[in-house]
Amino acid sequence: MAVDDKWLREWEAIMRRIESIDARLWQGAGILLVISIGGISLLGWNPPRTLADFVFALVAGLVSVAILVAWWFIFHRWIHLQRLYSYRAREIEQCLDLRFNTYARLLEYWESSAMPDISISKKRLKEKAPDAYSQLESFWDQQKKVRFVHARIRTMLRWLTIILVTAWLLFVILYSVAYFCPLTLSFNVS
Repeated sequence: MAVDDKWLREWEAIMRRIESIDARLWQGAGILLVISIGGISLLGWNPPRTLADFVFALVAGLVSVAILVAWWFIFHRWIHLQRLYSYRAREIEQCLDLRFNTYARLLEYWESSAMPDISISKKRLKEKAPDAYSQLESFWDQQKKVRFVHARIRTMLRWLTIILVTAWLLFVILYSVAYFCPLTLSFNVS
């Protein structure tokens, strides 16, 4: 088996892993979103009437926040692995003259001065394939004006997690106020 064939197989395996992590990230986020909306809706449907209602909602809220905090660490770990796989894929692409991950990385961080590997990759691509570089640069000029083109999965998952944690904490606070001070929220608890 030729070295190129081994590298190509490794590259394909890496791409499958990257896609698998991507799918897991979005599936996990979707599940947490649906469960959070459903949980807050169901628990908040009726005001707390007994101490048991209050304790159950409080525990559910705090457990949900704990799960979301665990999710924060899990998705950051998966994104770290995805970056590692992407790095290896770019190494293989250099040897095989492929550019999928190289283009993705360049477009994601085109204007970033904080990432020295981007300027090195740009320079290398410009020297090796000037036509491809100019086409990619032209593509970037068009894409940088498109709304949400700069949104990264890590940023979106961070915001989603922060929003869900905030929603659960607000729910617990409002539910506590509804139980301890029912007249504040104009609930008539008997």
